Amino acid sequence: MAFEATPITFYDNEVIENKITDIVNSTLDVHSLMTIDDSLTTAAGLKKVIHKYTYSGTVEKLEKGAKNTAKGKVTAKAEEYTVNRYQQTYEYNDMDVMADPFVVDVLSDGAAKEMANEIRAEYFAEVAKISATVALEGALSYDGIVDALAKIGVENEEGLFLLMGGDGKAAIRKDADFIASRQGEILYSGQFGAVAGVPCVFSKLVPAGTVYVTRKDAVKFFVKNAGSVEQARDVETKDNTVVYERHGVMALVDDTKSCKVTFKTAAA
Repeated sequence: MAFEATPITFYDNEVIENKITDIVNSTLDVHSLMTIDDSLTTAAGLKKVIHKYTYSGTVEKLEKGAKNTAKGKVTAKAEEYTVNRYQQTYEYNDMDVMADPFVVDVLSDGAAKEMANEIRAEYFAEVAKISATVALEGALSYDGIVDALAKIGVENEEGLFLLMGGDGKAAIRKDADFIASRQGEILYSGQFGAVAGVPCVFSKLVPAGTVYVTRKDAVKFFVKNAGSVEQARDVETKDNTVVYERHGVMALVDDTKSCKVTFKTAAA
């Protein structure tokens, strides 16, 4: 009597690739705060030269008819970044899938969230490089942020957002002017209100005593492709290996319209 082997379901590379990439993009709460540039052609481990633009200028108080003694200027500094290979690998056995058909979904979900965490951390590492700083003398307040926006001196504030941590969020939400202001539409993931029309966004990855005033085009994530999957299978042990990778580099490319605002926290 002939016995028929139980058929094994193999997961197509494209199916797993799309699944992980979709989860990465949906859980990446900083996705709307940066620009994705898919023009990268450099291979992992090689260098990519990125020009970072910085504005410098001095505000002067002038008498009637007087001219500025100094003019603002933009400088471009070339910085070398190493293109990274972001990779997640997981394994499962045919018997695992027979016992639990959802095991591959759970593994893919975990791999995607780890990838999102890494990209998120790199975004905040680049935002922290913003060069211009405005120091508020006291605690964070509506008026303090308005003064900081004035010091940045951007004529058109459209596209700006305020990125703050838990201490900043707590302080500003208690401010009477913030409470009385219009909260505005939800434009960004994590927005909880607005100051003078500039959206306020929260993230626990912002350090204490800091607010970043920045734009989506300040930080770019250069990627070679959305993601790719390769699989290998040991026909003897029935062990399956899935490798998900992306090639990319995160970089602060333009902080001419950005500023780092520092303030005293309640505990200070």
